[in-house]
Amino acid sequence: MKKYLLTKKSCFAYFTVFAVALAFSACSTKVTFPVSNIVPAAEPTASISKNNEGAYEVKININNLALPERLSPPKKHYMVWIEASGQGITKLGEISNNRGVFSNKGKASFEAETMYKPTMILITAENSMDITYPGSNVVLKSKPFKVK
Repeated sequence: MKKYLLTKKSCFAYFTVFAVALAFSACSTKVTFPVSNIVPAAEPTASISKNNEGAYEVKININNLALPERLSPPKKHYMVWIEASGQGITKLGEISNNRGVFSNKGKASFEAETMYKPTMILITAENSMDITYPGSNVVLKSKPFKVK
C-alpha cells in the first residue's frame, strides 16, 4: 500500500511540473523572422509573454550573428526596437553579442520588458546607442505577430 502512495505522489508531482511548464510555454508568443539579406546566416528566435505586472517580456536569441564591425559598412552596435500598437517604434536597447576569446562566437541574446504591446521586432545596426529612431540598416525584421 505504501509503494502505491509513493507512486501516486510521484505521478502527481510529475503531472504538476508538466502542467506548470505547459502553462508557461502556452502563454508566450513565438516570433518568426524571415531570412535576412544582410546577415543571411543569422538564426533568430524570439518570444513575447505578458507578466503578472502587465508588462511584456521580450526574449531574443540569435545564432550565427556576425559582429556589427563585419557588416558593410561596419557598425558598432545592434539595437532592438519594437513596433507597438498605437505607440509607433520604441527602442528597447542594445543586443549583446557574446565576444571575446572564450565566448561562443556568433551568439547574441537580449531580454527586456516594455509596457507597450509589441506587434513587430526590428534589429538594426547602428554607430551610436543614443539614437531615438532606427536608422536605415535594418538587419532583422520579424513578421507581424499578435501577443496572446
